[in-house]
Amino acid sequence: MTLFVTVMALASAKAQDPYVALPGATHQFTVSENIGNTYEWKVYIVSNWTDQKDALLADNDGLNGDDDFLFVGGEYQKHQINITFLNEGKYYVIAEEFNSGITCSSRRAFALEVLGSEATIEFKDLVSDDCADADNSFATEMIAMFDSGTELAESQYPVTVNYRLDGDTADRTATITYADKMLNVLGIIEDENNETINNITIMSATTTYGGTLKIVTGKEVHVRTIHALPAKPVITVKN
Repeated sequence: MTLFVTVMALASAKAQDPYVALPGATHQFTVSENIGNTYEWKVYIVSNWTDQKDALLADNDGLNGDDDFLFVGGEYQKHQINITFLNEGKYYVIAEEFNSGITCSSRRAFALEVLGSEATIEFKDLVSDDCADADNSFATEMIAMFDSGTELAESQYPVTVNYRLDGDTADRTATITYADKMLNVLGIIEDENNETINNITIMSATTTYGGTLKIVTGKEVHVRTIHALPAKPVITVKN
């Protein structure tokens, strides 16, 4: 996704509405390219949106494992860069553009908030059942939320879900679209002669930008029961 950074006065006490991201997400930021000019990007962190936008640099020194963000590829001096956000918090992404003689510059700021554990995913229904047939696949609806009152925005889809069935030693992967929010499950083996109970467990989930969705405790397993078919009756005719 390209975020076209808007011009803001850095001394302004009123923040623009922040863009919302998730930990682990990578977003692309772009300002118009003017040939001959040079660019430098910085990321600042604030406690409140009314704080000075460029007072406290966010951490990305690669030390102690506490980085707030990373410039993808280490690149921060182009008109278009990619940033991976790692920790929740309120950030200002600031681009400074210098003319060819580096005698004049202009700055632009973009407000972005990274949410933490508020963003979640869960199965809408925890149980389902069916009779054994020739189709071993089924789909069940998922619920993804930014927080307790806000559904995950369409811009964050498709969502990638890794799940496992009983006996799996590796994750299976499915893609959920905004249009139907259905997890299509493959790998269940139906047995016409025996009832089977299948546990589908969400292992992890990420947005289209790589942002992490926390799995709601107690709603991470869907139990799918496949009923055996009754014996086929033999029809006899009495003469």
